Amino acid sequence: MNPCRLLAPCPRLALALTLAALSSPASAIFHNGGFETGDFTGWTLEGGVNPGLVGAPPFTGASVQITPGAAGPANVVGAGADPRAPTIVLPRVGQNTARLNDENGGALVTRLRQVDTVTAADIDPLDGLPHIRFAFAPVLDDPSHAPHEQPYFYVVVRNLADNSVLFEQFAYSGQAGVQFLSGAGSWKYLEFQDVDAVLPATALGQQVELTVIAADCSLGGHGGYVYVDGFGSAPVGPGGGNGTTPTAVPATDPLALGLLGLITGWIGWRAQRRSAGNA
Repeated sequence: MNPCRLLAPCPRLALALTLAALSSPASAIFHNGGFETGDFTGWTLEGGVNPGLVGAPPFTGASVQITPGAAGPANVVGAGADPRAPTIVLPRVGQNTARLNDENGGALVTRLRQVDTVTAADIDPLDGLPHIRFAFAPVLDDPSHAPHEQPYFYVVVRNLADNSVLFEQFAYSGQAGVQFLSGAGSWKYLEFQDVDAVLPATALGQQVELTVIAADCSLGGHGGYVYVDGFGSAPVGPGGGNGTTPTAVPATDPLALGLLGLITGWIGWRAQRRSAGNA
């Protein structure tokens, strides 16, 4: 009988177990980032009424104003296609994608937020820096109102330690310079945009806030909504809505690294003994 079966794991098995520990998925930033619970657990939903954007183009997040009110419409959707945006295939990843606001108008605003802390699990081993990754796809009616009255979307990632903006994107429907695709009727949309926000190393241990806003036109007759999915530090994964779940960034476990060193040394010692015995 092979004594290694009685006294300790065989070298190949032990090595395999150690490598598995080294590459085990880490708990990355944003709870329920793929909405795989089928709801908005871990997220804050807010809303109100869109009174129109402040100022004149080019608009920024500072242009957004919301008359406080009830949370806007939001739901989690599964597989399917959008009748107003025919090349968007759902879900983006996993089994579910969230949709903020809807097509019905009413001057409604839906805002999704989550605050979380950047940890070592969010570091991408390729560059040694923490990342925030996600995907979004806005679908906006285009009634050709004045720019400040149009449906719009806004996405921002902010470091709460100093209120700095780590990522920001805003556009109103039909905005010049934004490569909107033409959907059904007067609808305009963007296919899923995969965001990879690279954070500075100093962000470790700090809190970040992610906010997504979808708004109807301020006059009330035209809708606007945004699909969001894949929030985390791992790459969002292949496109096409093929149900591929994002893979978590591997965590480097110091205990596992030490164990790997011991096992590697033991395997080398065994090989030397075997070689000496055969000499």
